[in-house]
Amino acid sequence: MTLVTGSGVLHRMIRRPDADTPDVPLTASRAVRLAVARAAQTHLSMKLTVDTVTETALSLDDLLADLEDDLLLLGLTRDGAVTGLIACDAGLVSATIEMMTTGRVTAAPPDNPRVTRTEGTLVQPLLRHMLDEMEETTIRTALDGWIRTVGLGSRFDNARAAGFALADLTYRLLRLSLDCGQPERRGVLLLALPVLTSAQPQTAPDGPAPDWHDRFRAAVMAAPARLDAVLHRMKVPLSQLTGIEVGTCLPLTGCTVGMVRLVDPNGCTVARGRLGQVAGQIAVRIQAEADTIPMTDMDGGAEPARQMRTRAGDALAPQFDPHAEEDIDWSADPLPLQIDPAFGEGATDEV
Repeated sequence: MTLVTGSGVLHRMIRRPDADTPDVPLTASRAVRLAVARAAQTHLSMKLTVDTVTETALSLDDLLADLEDDLLLLGLTRDGAVTGLIACDAGLVSATIEMMTTGRVTAAPPDNPRVTRTEGTLVQPLLRHMLDEMEETTIRTALDGWIRTVGLGSRFDNARAAGFALADLTYRLLRLSLDCGQPERRGVLLLALPVLTSAQPQTAPDGPAPDWHDRFRAAVMAAPARLDAVLHRMKVPLSQLTGIEVGTCLPLTGCTVGMVRLVDPNGCTVARGRLGQVAGQIAVRIQAEADTIPMTDMDGGAEPARQMRTRAGDALAPQFDPHAEEDIDWSADPLPLQIDPAFGEGATDEV
């Protein structure tokens, strides 16, 4: 028996093995093309080819300005919050629906450029498959992690509505030009998500960080506060008020320098004090209680009986060293109010 062996087989058996051919790394553009074509083939048995892939980094305003009104806009969610957009035109939507209903894509392009609610709902399963495929194919590429854990959200009526849901960040926009299997059947797919920023290494502080409660308290205590010192409040008849002129003297009946009230802007009394002077400047000394002389109205009525509580006789009042040197005048003489001619023609019922 004669054994016939082809020279090609013998050559392959005796030749020196070639060095291992290194794997060509998958680029981000090629990964996106592969994901879109695979999703259309496995989900609809549809031949969908990506002609071009363009990538741009845009601000939120520029991204919204780049979105046409006829696009189907769907939100992309991550951790329950809207983080990006996916959009497609009527060309891709109509080709998808034709494959779902008739099993083939016709040569005539769609008549209506607007995508209806029903059409938008029917195309969403294909878009979900595309996102799942992109998450897998973009591993170890420039887009690694960019589409991770992204879900399909609700539809936006227009770009303005999408702008209210998106954060003001820098977005990476992928624009895909699609061939739907017929010369006149073209489609567009847009994918926008925030640009991934590399986390900066955190350096440990030199000393212990201040406690949050201490910082919060310091910030609150540094807020400005307003207090008004009110010496007396009284009622004045309108006939007397309209007759006030420069030089008119209004007696503060029943008022002493120990009846000052400190009130907040809402009118609530914060503290009580005594009017005096410190180094020639008007001052108020806070005390436990004000003098017990009631404030009376200038309406001609009878005044109730009252007693004067002095500082020395008040057990609750703070005690001061009588021999201490202090430049303070705590006189308790009645205070007649003399209107300054520079005050003008205005009048007030609060001092």
